[in-house]
Amino acid sequence: MRSYDIFALKHTRLLYMLRVSFVFGVILLITRAFTIPYGYWALITAVTILGAIPFVGGVLSKAKQRVTGTVIGALMGLALFLIPPQYHWTHHIAFFALLVAAMYCTQEKYAYASLMAAITIVIVAGGGPADVAAAGWRIFNVLWAAILTILASLFIFPAKATERFIYLLEQYLVECSHYYAKHIKHAKQGKFPPSHAEKLNTIIETQQSLLPHMMVESGVNKSVLNDILLIEKRLFAELEALLSTQWESQQGQDEIMNLEGLTKAQSQLSDNFQVLAQQVSEKRVTEVECIDIHLLNLSKEQLCQSANDISDISYYGYLWLNREMARQFIQLSKASTALFKTP
Repeated sequence: MRSYDIFALKHTRLLYMLRVSFVFGVILLITRAFTIPYGYWALITAVTILGAIPFVGGVLSKAKQRVTGTVIGALMGLALFLIPPQYHWTHHIAFFALLVAAMYCTQEKYAYASLMAAITIVIVAGGGPADVAAAGWRIFNVLWAAILTILASLFIFPAKATERFIYLLEQYLVECSHYYAKHIKHAKQGKFPPSHAEKLNTIIETQQSLLPHMMVESGVNKSVLNDILLIEKRLFAELEALLSTQWESQQGQDEIMNLEGLTKAQSQLSDNFQVLAQQVSEKRVTEVECIDIHLLNLSKEQLCQSANDISDISYYGYLWLNREMARQFIQLSKASTALFKTP
């Protein structure tokens, strides 16, 4: 990961505020220097586009909908001025109908664009048939402020959701290694204190929220992102089951502790999580194959302690959870490779 990307991830809020300050400062300078009528609409536009969205993809998506909604709302509002002034009641009735129609569309897919259209209709035609000059200035201020905001988001300390997603994937792998290594240490001591992998769930939820922004700012295949999230969820479920179960109360405890080669294979998988995390950070991932994971290559003799094994199903469940984690790890390495593959 580049030095700037690391810096941007650590100081997201600082860079966001610098970007906001630049946009607001330029808008205020232009509106005051040229005495632009209704200049405050330019500032309102910047606030609504930049508000709570630090990522380039989010800004582009929101700006696109705002501009689209503004243009549509402006055209609808200006159309009302084609009605002769003497029919002012017709103007007000048509204005009311268009506003209700726009609000109806806010419950559909492009809710924000519809909302902007409704607001623009109010801005353009809400003052009545004689307010056409003000309408024109308001539309102009919205459009140039939206363009300025987009350019600032692209070139003034840009923050990309894609880089945040990759950083979180790296952190997810590090946390997996941490939780798994802790479990291995307790298992060696014959202790299985119940615990939970809360951090993993938090990371997954944050990554999920980044998807809409990533779709706008990068060419990454959506199916690859969904695959990574699905694998992470499976790994989380399996690791959570491994950590939260009180294995010492099961009949298979001795077999679990004494299984030849299991602890070594577990430790290798824990180390592999760290290795993959480093590769993700460097954006150079090497696919892992089944033959490379010891947990998936334990011999039949190693999996059976005796011919008359009387351990309960928990013994085999423990083995299955570990082996399934190894399989999901392999799938995650392949999905991560596809994430950095040039289209």
